[in-house]
Amino acid sequence: MANIDYSIKDIDKIVHLDGDIKKVEVTRLTAPGENYLSLVLRVDIEVEKNGQRHIVNAVAKRLPLGKSSMGPELHKFSMKNEIKFYVEILPILTKFSSEYGVDCRQLYPKYYGSRLSLDPTQTEADEESVLLLENLIPEGYENEDRFIGFDYPASKAILKELALFHAIPIALRIKHPEQFKVVKEYLNTPHPHPFGKGPPGGENKNGPPEGQKGPGHALLNALQKIPECSPFIPRLEPHMTKHMGPPAFRPGVEPWATMSHNDFWVNNIMIKPQPDKEPLVKLVDFQGCKYQSFANDVVFFLLTSIRNDVHKAHFDDLLRYYYDEFTKLLKQLESNLELTYDQYLKELETAAKESETKHAIGFSTIVFGEKNSSVDVAVEDVDFFAMISKKTENMNEFRKAKLIHIVPEVCKRNWI
Repeated sequence: MANIDYSIKDIDKIVHLDGDIKKVEVTRLTAPGENYLSLVLRVDIEVEKNGQRHIVNAVAKRLPLGKSSMGPELHKFSMKNEIKFYVEILPILTKFSSEYGVDCRQLYPKYYGSRLSLDPTQTEADEESVLLLENLIPEGYENEDRFIGFDYPASKAILKELALFHAIPIALRIKHPEQFKVVKEYLNTPHPHPFGKGPPGGENKNGPPEGQKGPGHALLNALQKIPECSPFIPRLEPHMTKHMGPPAFRPGVEPWATMSHNDFWVNNIMIKPQPDKEPLVKLVDFQGCKYQSFANDVVFFLLTSIRNDVHKAHFDDLLRYYYDEFTKLLKQLESNLELTYDQYLKELETAAKESETKHAIGFSTIVFGEKNSSVDVAVEDVDFFAMISKKTENMNEFRKAKLIHIVPEVCKRNWI
């Protein structure tokens, strides 16, 4: 592949820094196969103030350079949606939570600037759109190995911050309904469907080429070959072969509808280890947030992103831990809502049955996809459907081990 120019035009016009920009270096940050909706770049900015120079470490997110069968509409929407999250939505949530002594800025990387286009009249993202955020890696944050997942202390720390992420919008809806209308409108904006088929917000008509079965069928065939999973095929089949349209994409039902991350897994969570303390946590990638139950993120995270030994020994502990943190925060934010543990478990069951069990089992294709992939989805033209089918056919041992844990789990809990 020829050398690619990753430079960002007129970066000095969008970045918000204290000082004068003297030099900018832009390089590739993430390895091929780690990002599907955006190209992620490392941006080191040399800034001078009062004769002193220092480096600001940033990350730039841009549209993928190649064409994908997922369709350009999805990529453009994702970019615009995440920019709006940092520019319009996060300030509302931050201001509200501060009224109750909660600083929710701890959850997110710093925002340095953005643009949708070089054309100031453009209202949609294009090839020159960019979102600049703090690079958390020099600050000691890291991504966990997606083939392994988070240990018990990290899983608890993450669920604690996820509870905060969910509780703030719920309390905002109750305390400041007019402000919440802005947040809810953002979350309910119809998302384009993958592969560019089907109207935004309508039933998803996407699927395999004519005459071919979808990835759900291919995954069922692969599961049939795993002795520990094959007995559960009759339970799985009706769910794994259905289209991911409504009710999977329907808005959540109040009072437990909130801002769902909608992609809450290993690669979108960064942790900073601390000696003899729980790790610090940052959440990233707010490209597809929706108005859904808090349970969607909880189920998806627990089924995709914790270590297998943690799953075996502490699954119920983690369910209870999120509940305790979530209900405690609702009281701190004076929401006047009561959620019993039985109601909580029912909410998890509903989310799992409607979408998140299929979401997690199918998404294992991505979680356990090839590292340093030979297919660079961020810069190459990609047939996404063919790529997913190939990954399913060539299932590695890490993915098999995960499915051996989660398939019996969802059946035991009536999550399917």
